[in-house]
Amino acid sequence: MRHASAATPSKHPVLRRPLLALGAAALVAGLISSAVAPAVAADPVDGARTAGDAMFPNVGNGGYDALDYDIDLAWTPDAVQTGSVVAGSVVATSTMTARAAEPLRSFSLDFEGLVVDSVTVDGTPAAWQRDSDAGAIRHKLIVTPASPVSGEFRVTVAYHGVPQAHVDADGSYEGWNATTDGATMLGQPVGNMTGFPHNNTPGDKATYSISLDVPTTLSDTAGQGSAPAAAVSNGELLSTTPSADGTRTTWAWQQTEQMASELLIISIGRYDVIESTVTLSDGSTILAWSFVDSTSTTANKATVTSAVDQLGPIIRNLESIYGPYPGRSAGVVVDRVPRGINYALETQDRSFFPTRIGFSTLVHELAHQWYGNNVSPTTWTDIWVAEGMATWSESFYAGSDGFGTGTPSREQQFDAWSGTPAGDGAWSIAPGAQTDSASLYGYQTYDRSAQFWAALRVAIGDDAFFDVVRQWQTRNAGTSKTGADLLALAEELSGRDLRAFYQDWILDADKPAWPDQFTLSLTSSATASLERAATASYTLTAENTGLVPFASATATLDVGGILNRASIDSATLPDGVALTGDDLVWTIPATDPGQTAATTFAATVFDEASGGALTTEAAPSLGGTCASCASTLAVREYPVDAQAPVITGDTAVGSTLTATTAGWTDDTSFTYSWAVDGASIPDATTSTFTIPPTAEGRTVTVTVTGGRAGYLDQTRTSAPFGPVAAAAAASPSASPSASAPAAPRAPGQLGATGSEAPITAAVWAAAALIGGAVLSVVAVRRRRVARGEDSV
Repeated sequence: MRHASAATPSKHPVLRRPLLALGAAALVAGLISSAVAPAVAADPVDGARTAGDAMFPNVGNGGYDALDYDIDLAWTPDAVQTGSVVAGSVVATSTMTARAAEPLRSFSLDFEGLVVDSVTVDGTPAAWQRDSDAGAIRHKLIVTPASPVSGEFRVTVAYHGVPQAHVDADGSYEGWNATTDGATMLGQPVGNMTGFPHNNTPGDKATYSISLDVPTTLSDTAGQGSAPAAAVSNGELLSTTPSADGTRTTWAWQQTEQMASELLIISIGRYDVIESTVTLSDGSTILAWSFVDSTSTTANKATVTSAVDQLGPIIRNLESIYGPYPGRSAGVVVDRVPRGINYALETQDRSFFPTRIGFSTLVHELAHQWYGNNVSPTTWTDIWVAEGMATWSESFYAGSDGFGTGTPSREQQFDAWSGTPAGDGAWSIAPGAQTDSASLYGYQTYDRSAQFWAALRVAIGDDAFFDVVRQWQTRNAGTSKTGADLLALAEELSGRDLRAFYQDWILDADKPAWPDQFTLSLTSSATASLERAATASYTLTAENTGLVPFASATATLDVGGILNRASIDSATLPDGVALTGDDLVWTIPATDPGQTAATTFAATVFDEASGGALTTEAAPSLGGTCASCASTLAVREYPVDAQAPVITGDTAVGSTLTATTAGWTDDTSFTYSWAVDGASIPDATTSTFTIPPTAEGRTVTVTVTGGRAGYLDQTRTSAPFGPVAAAAAASPSASPSASAPAAPRAPGQLGATGSEAPITAAVWAAAALIGGAVLSVVAVRRRRVARGEDSV
């Protein structure tokens, strides 16, 4: 951020009426209960007076979500001079539209200095009080509305006075700062509370309307005379409206994109105004308003002119990696601000620069329009996400891997990492665990975080890296996110477990390890189908394409596809290779950049294996990419073990025969074909066969075909079975009586249809039960009719 340098019911049968009446009674009881005991509204609470930011525990507020700010401010230079600057005064009204998550009996805003004249909530005067402690960085305007607010509400504060600068714990200045001819208000991290009351946290973004009433011309304290004045802010310039006498002009700005409060700029002074257009990658154009101090030197003004000319090319290049430009306007603001404002700042849409503009700094601040502005940190601890990216973007833009011809960004960031010894105090603050605002803008926020982005690119590869960089914007546009959110996105898109990497780079207070980088290859010596008991030899190679010797590089092979048809003897594995379950892990030995490490292992095909393939795929650890990481070796197909089937059963007509298949390979599937004297019997294709009368005096055979996946099919025919004898004569005592039903034929017997199933005792019992129930119902109905209880 800073850069140094219902239907009508039908009739029901009478027998259901009591049940319906009971249901209706229960429904009525429920409705009465609801009417008597409505839901109790939540009791009003006091909104939190903190946003829970570890850096600024007394800044920011809770209980509501700011939606929009409407700032109407009139500034007058006055005649009071302090040193070389003019101490101007303001008369202003600011309205915040917000939404309360629950009823609030009170809520707070951050507001430093100035005099509060009145506070209203939804147009009704409200009680208010101030709670300020500069040492604790606590400046609260506590508002108690006449009645609790719930849902959307509006709070309007009228105030006046001489606004002051806010001095950070690191000694730098922000907030409202007087200049030789006007004033500039910069907010990062918390200084904008010197200019208007608001929820001062990057986690609560809103839209803005800013109306600035300023003198039409201004003089400076150096005696350089008067010159046209301008009043700069964010978003789009809607109008410049002079007063009736022409002595004052109102500049109306509107920011329709979501904006964190620290990104608001108000700058008043004698400016040369440069209006231009910027063509975006999709061919559309946006307006750009740029402002440069009228009294700047010719050389400094030239840097501004050059920067304005470069807005389009730089933005289009950045669009290629970050996605569409997130703003509706662009531009720059360049002014001479005394005291501690010696930094550039990514104020949304038009960044601020002190005195002049350097190209690299311009790239940095424009990158912030995405990282920091479009997607902001939730708390100041996560400032590293955006500052690291903007710093990395400088090296990428200039490098031959990006848009320039210089040293590739990987090497630039590695050199910065390598050049800072492990014992250097620069590593003593973890970017994602910092809590001291006095060191907010230190090495950990810029340099180490830029190195993190470069290291992440090494760890997950270009495709996943640039997907993360773009999706962070696409998915989170207009919101505030945390470093943990970034970790989750990177893991999702890369498919990698990055927790240890993130801990090392972002959460640990020491020098992180630069990741290994290598290209992994897997090859095999076998080229034809593998015979049983054959040995397949595999070779793994890892070429160090990185900048450090291997320290933790590994390759993990899923060998489950090998072990289902072959064995790997753990005792023969070389040093550094271990087999656990279906995973074979190679711990790659220390290898210098530009060198290659290799290892081999073997697999022996099972004696009973047939068909299919030995398959495996290697997965490199972080920093590894695959040249060829998969292997498939075919295994020769062998016939299934087979023996002639054997027929068992009686030889008489009407008997059921069974084909048995002993001696075949386990899990073989069979098809059957029965024949009589060699002539196939249609539809006789199961393992059993009922001998028909036509087979009398003949022999029966069965042919079996066995198959199993990965094996060759085999066919075998049984020995002839028979000859078939005549059916046994029926015994007279077994003849059915004339009144008894004929016994059904079994399915498969000659003349049987398969649908002639016998009527079992259970079926007769069920029929009797149903009949009895019908008779009982009829009897009951008759009794009711007899008593006059029934009706039609």
